[in-house]
Amino acid sequence: MKTKQRRADAALAANPRPPGLSTLRRLATLAFCALLSACVSLPENYPREESVTLDGPETRVARTVWNDLETRPGQSAAYPLAEGMEALAARVNLARAAERSLDVQYYIWHADEAGRILLKELLDAADRGVRVRVLLDDLGVGAADDSAFLLFEAHPRVSIRLFNPIALRNARTLGLVTDPIRMNQRMHNKSMTADNRATIVGGRNIGNEYFSLDELVNFADLDVLAAGPVVSQVSDSFDAFWNSPASFPLSAFHDTPRGADELAAARKDLDAWLAANAARYYDAMRDTPIGIDLSPRELFFYHGRITTLSDRPEKVLGENPERLVDQLGNLLGRIDEDLLIISPYFVPGKEGVRALNAAAARGAQVRVYTNSLAATDVAAVHAGYRKSRRDLLAGGVELYEMMPRLAADEAGERSLAFSGSSGASLHAKMFIIDRRRVFIGSLNLDPRSIDLNTEIGLLIESPELAAHLAAGIERTQDNAFYSVRLEPDNPGEPGGSGKLIWVEHRDGATIEYDKEPQTTAWQRFMVRFISLFPIDSQL
Repeated sequence: MKTKQRRADAALAANPRPPGLSTLRRLATLAFCALLSACVSLPENYPREESVTLDGPETRVARTVWNDLETRPGQSAAYPLAEGMEALAARVNLARAAERSLDVQYYIWHADEAGRILLKELLDAADRGVRVRVLLDDLGVGAADDSAFLLFEAHPRVSIRLFNPIALRNARTLGLVTDPIRMNQRMHNKSMTADNRATIVGGRNIGNEYFSLDELVNFADLDVLAAGPVVSQVSDSFDAFWNSPASFPLSAFHDTPRGADELAAARKDLDAWLAANAARYYDAMRDTPIGIDLSPRELFFYHGRITTLSDRPEKVLGENPERLVDQLGNLLGRIDEDLLIISPYFVPGKEGVRALNAAAARGAQVRVYTNSLAATDVAAVHAGYRKSRRDLLAGGVELYEMMPRLAADEAGERSLAFSGSSGASLHAKMFIIDRRRVFIGSLNLDPRSIDLNTEIGLLIESPELAAHLAAGIERTQDNAFYSVRLEPDNPGEPGGSGKLIWVEHRDGATIEYDKEPQTTAWQRFMVRFISLFPIDSQL
């Protein structure tokens, strides 16, 4: 066989055949991509102005929260936003209450009902003289072209910048292919701040599925509305990103700006569309505890010292600043009693497994809530997670995987569960530490959040809030999550490499599965196949 192969190779060398058409096409494509990569670059000669946060000491937002904080020096106030419609109403409230500034930073912004409602509210604020700065990750808004945001920026009080943008605007996919390093590191931050006096930070992007408005699948998510000294820390983070060399004005990519007449026509179309389609959403927001009419509401705020933790924008520029996860670890120190982790994308790796198992070995109760294979929207991440599952369970860590459909909260209380959803996927990111401190933000416990993307979150020192949020999870645990169990090799002995069992509680009955529930053989095969590749650092 080897002799025949050598003869064939020799014959081919003596009489080489011309490359086939498919080969020529591949070579031409590679050459074209290389040429684009060399020729297309980010803009350099454009007006660039730095700007910083505007304080609003006497604005409506300030007056709303001041009475609640004036007797609590050094403390901030936090109001959890677990229910989707109330989270949307809170953002509408911030936009309507703002008098000086709105700073908005998101990874994803969809052009659906939620996206259009907030776009209108920001434009209305700009009409009142509010300065509106919108910073978007370019990949997160990438499916659409720039036209809608160019129209938005035609307002004299609105500025839009793109973080880590793609140079090739009219062929974005090709632009990403020619610059894979830029594609791989994104701004995952999510915040909205009014007058430097109140802010919303958490897991939600701007889109229907983040506010329980989607008809097919919605995310169980979590934000926190915060006021007090912590807000200036969020504003400092926003300013760092806004003025970063990685942030580019949208106008730098377009020679011809949109005019006032074009903006007026677009706003007329937007108002007509909202009048025809959004009335029921506004009615639903009015019925939430927070409302949208800016009238005083009896909201229970949790108080305590709150610290903003955030990555620096230099993280995506090849520099090595202190990571958010390092800041969090330094502040938390040793975990002794209880650790509750909610992370929809959970890939702890060997180091994370050792740390969690060590806490469990010390006697701490360690619980992790993440997506099941049936509920996840990123199967590759689940492939990374499944590698750690047995070791975590053998080390005493409790694992709970979200069901793809959530039951209503029978107690009628707001929690991470929401009723009426046809499908569900976990998207909240929260850690509760020793029932005394809570971290809520955009950080997943996976290599992408830790090492590649930039993130932000709030560390809240409040035993009352910790107890409230933990109780909400525990209350919906049986209805919303499978409990994952590792059967020991030898009955009566802990640990081992026995088979995995998923336990569901339904209508008073206990159901056990020996395969990942509500999945097909093909789904399970593909996840196992993906897990064979060394790609965990990119998950």
